[in-house]
Amino acid sequence: MESSERPRRTRERPRRTQEQIDRINKLNKESRDLLERLADRLPAETLAQYRTFSDVGEWGELVDGLCASLVKRQIAVTTAEHDSLAELMEMFNNNEGYAYLGDPERVLSQLAVVPA
Repeated sequence: MESSERPRRTRERPRRTQEQIDRINKLNKESRDLLERLADRLPAETLAQYRTFSDVGEWGELVDGLCASLVKRQIAVTTAEHDSLAELMEMFNNNEGYAYLGDPERVLSQLAVVPA
């Protein structure tokens, strides 16, 4: 049987609820918004990598990496940015396996927060 004669297999996509879609959209928007607010404080190569994570939907990698950069480099963040990061970290249901995202309390306590 030639390949053109074989029935075509299709894989059924998982169906998402509207709540799941809204959560994904919110995670995408809020993580990218925070990244762009912090863009001028990140090294260019790091920023490019984080933007790639955002573009391909790897929000866990993005937020974990962003947390690592903020803590390790002691990058100053405003109270509003701190709060945005805290809200973003709460959105992850499965944060196991992430060095920073897996321990939000430690991360948030180690941020260099400055008045706006």
